[in-house]
Amino acid sequence: MKDVNIFIVDDDKMQCELLKDYLLKNHNYKIEIFNTGEDCLKNLDKDPEIIFLDYTLSTENKNAKNGMEILRAIKNRLPSAEVVMFTAQDRIEIAIDTLTHGAFDYIIKNESAFHRADNVVKNILKKHKLEKDNRFYKRLLLVFGIIIGIITVVAFTLYQTGHITDNVGPQF
Repeated sequence: MKDVNIFIVDDDKMQCELLKDYLLKNHNYKIEIFNTGEDCLKNLDKDPEIIFLDYTLSTENKNAKNGMEILRAIKNRLPSAEVVMFTAQDRIEIAIDTLTHGAFDYIIKNESAFHRADNVVKNILKKHKLEKDNRFYKRLLLVFGIIIGIITVVAFTLYQTGHITDNVGPQF
């Protein structure tokens, strides 16, 4: 299995390192940290599967985008990436808004946040495996359908040309 590529986007450097350490405790993920949403966007060509994104991103740069703007940009440029909002914002309206705009989940930074983040990663990986299996079985079903169709056409053609018949022939 290939390494899972995870981005952590938060202007709180300590929070980033703590989350990274927790996720790497029992897993071999490839994790990159970005302290601004703009830096994350510049690196989307690295094709992250999962992005933990802070909602506020209260950087000193007044022109910096907030988490919602970065979420929209990520989903626009890389719709396959699963974005998990990871924030201190404990307001249901914000959670609903982020989920409506494509976030996979919304985690409030509290004492269980890292454990929850680890579970969300596992759930995303399970989802991706199920989607991959589903695509495989759809292709397999299509192949079987084509084979059955070909067999039917060949049998019909042989019957029409007299090479096979329902006449049992002479009885002894």
